[in-house]
Amino acid sequence: MLDVPTAHLTLVLGLIQQRLPHCTATAFGSRVSEWPARGARKKYSDLDIALWGLQPADDLALAHLRADFEDSALPWRVDLSDAQDLPDALRDLVLRHGIPLTGQAKHQTLAA
Repeated sequence: MLDVPTAHLTLVLGLIQQRLPHCTATAFGSRVSEWPARGARKKYSDLDIALWGLQPADDLALAHLRADFEDSALPWRVDLSDAQDLPDALRDLVLRHGIPLTGQAKHQTLAA
C-alpha cells in the first residue's frame, strides 16, 4: 500500500503522464508500507519514484518534471530516479517491493 492521499497521487500521476507518458513509474521507500527496513514515516517524508524506460532524449522532460514537482502544491518532495542508475541492490528491492504507479505492472530486468 502507498501512503499518499488520493488527491496528491492524482497530481503526481498527472504530472508524470504529461511529461513522460512512455515511462513506467514505481514508488519505493518510506511511503510504501511493505518497504523493507521502513522506519516511521514522518509527515513530510518524500515520495521516491523510480522511472523505467527513460531515454537520453528525455533529459529536458525529466528536468521539467522535477521543476513541476517543486512548483506543485504537494506538501512533500518527490525524488525521481532513473531505474538504470540505481545500485543493483536497491533496484532489486524496487522490483520486489515497489508499487507501480504508471505503465505496465511488469519491469524488465536491466542487463548488467
